[in-house]
Amino acid sequence: MRGFRALVPVVVWNELRSTGIRRDFKANETLLVEGAPDTSLLVLQRGRVRVLRSTLLVAVRGSGDVLGEMSAQDGGTRSATVIAMEPCVAFSLSRAAFKRVLDRHKVGDQLGQYVVAKLRETVAEVSSRGTEARVRDVIERIARLAEADHPEPRTIPLSQAKLAESLGLSRNAVAKALVHLCEQNFLASANPISLAE
Repeated sequence: MRGFRALVPVVVWNELRSTGIRRDFKANETLLVEGAPDTSLLVLQRGRVRVLRSTLLVAVRGSGDVLGEMSAQDGGTRSATVIAMEPCVAFSLSRAAFKRVLDRHKVGDQLGQYVVAKLRETVAEVSSRGTEARVRDVIERIARLAEADHPEPRTIPLSQAKLAESLGLSRNAVAKALVHLCEQNFLASANPISLAE
C-alpha cells in the first residue's frame, strides 16, 4: 500500500472510491490535461501514470495516489497532464465530495502530508542529473509503483521513444543508457524495458 491510501484508514479510501464515479483508462490515454479548468480529482485504484509539464516528465504515480487534488483544492487550472502508462482504474470525485469525506473523517492533515511529499518527489524528479542516472531513477520509480499482483511488475510500460520524450532526451541517449544498464545487469532487456531479477 502506498500514496494517499497508505496515509488514511481503509474506511476513508473505500468511501472515496464509493463516492466517485469509476473511470477506466487505456494505456496512453490522457487522464488530466495541463491548463484545463476543473474542480474534480481522481483516486487512482489501479495502474501507473506519467505526470508531465509541457512534455517533460515531472513524476510517476501509481495505485493509491490522488491526481488533480491541487486544482480541486483551489479551483485553478491543472498544473500537469497525466497519461496512463498501462490500463488504469480511477474514481472521479468533485472537489466538494472529496472535501466532505476528508472533513467527515478528519484526515485533512494527512492530505497536507501527502501533497508535501508529492511536491518533494516532483522536485527530486526534475533535478539535473546525468542521462543514465535519470533513466535508472525513472525505471526504478515506475517498477516500484507496480501493484503486488501485477502480472509483469519488472516490465516498464514505456517504449524507449516515450521514455526519451518524457525525459526531454534524445532516443539515442536513452538507448545508450539502457544498453549500459543491461551491461550492469540492472536491466534484463532494453526492448521491452525490463528489470533484471
